[in-house]
Amino acid sequence: MIDDSRDRGLPTLAFDVIPPATRFRCAKLLAAAAAIYAVLWLLGFQKLFLNDAEGLAALLQIIGTLYSVVYAFATYVIWGQFTSVENEIRKESGALKDLLLFSNRLKESVREPMVRAVKIYARAVVETEWSALASNQRTEKTDRLFYEVISSVTNIKSEDDTERMLYERLLDIANQASAHRDERLSLSAKRMPRTLFLFVTLTASTILFLLFFYPFRNAALGVVSVAITTMLLFFAHFVLTDLDNPFEGTWNVGSDPFSELVACRGANITRRRIRCDGC
Repeated sequence: MIDDSRDRGLPTLAFDVIPPATRFRCAKLLAAAAAIYAVLWLLGFQKLFLNDAEGLAALLQIIGTLYSVVYAFATYVIWGQFTSVENEIRKESGALKDLLLFSNRLKESVREPMVRAVKIYARAVVETEWSALASNQRTEKTDRLFYEVISSVTNIKSEDDTERMLYERLLDIANQASAHRDERLSLSAKRMPRTLFLFVTLTASTILFLLFFYPFRNAALGVVSVAITTMLLFFAHFVLTDLDNPFEGTWNVGSDPFSELVACRGANITRRRIRCDGC
């Protein structure tokens, strides 16, 4: 889940959002990179490139600029997909809330199957669909349950002009929910192209590799520079891979809008959010 401690008024440290296992891997990689540079400096390896310091600096600048551009593009695309999935979740759940809202004027015997179908579908989304989408699996169960939601609307029989107008409105809302669901599933299946991911990773690795050759005059400065660069590249890679899958990881979209539909036991539903007896 996305960290919401700010909403609860609790202080949050920057590193608190990063899993301990990820921080531990970063520490190991940072220590290894710093140790490698220190050993190479003690062996006099960087002295072989004293006359090429300007060339190495220029090469690092060129590759660093290329990495920055490609990384910014990849992050922009992934973040756009992430927010699009989040928006479609809100729109789909909002359409389902509207479905329950406008069905209040129906007879209870007619409305009850629709309410039950919506809640069963919302519960299945929360319990099974999120994990299925995270692992890029099929969503046959929720597809079937959503079809039952649509069927609960199409099975309504209007007896007069008022009910006919209400039925047309409910059918329009159901079509909107279906369109938002299709778009959500389509966006959820998209991932960063492997070629782009490999290119970003290769560029970052090249920067770190060339830094081992750079002849810093001060060994401590060289070790610190390698350590800082390793940490920044590692966390840049972490952010990119974590955001690539909207349904798992540190930053992910939540199923709260569907959980609200499941949790409500009453029938008092407003347009902005669900209000229900006993929630």
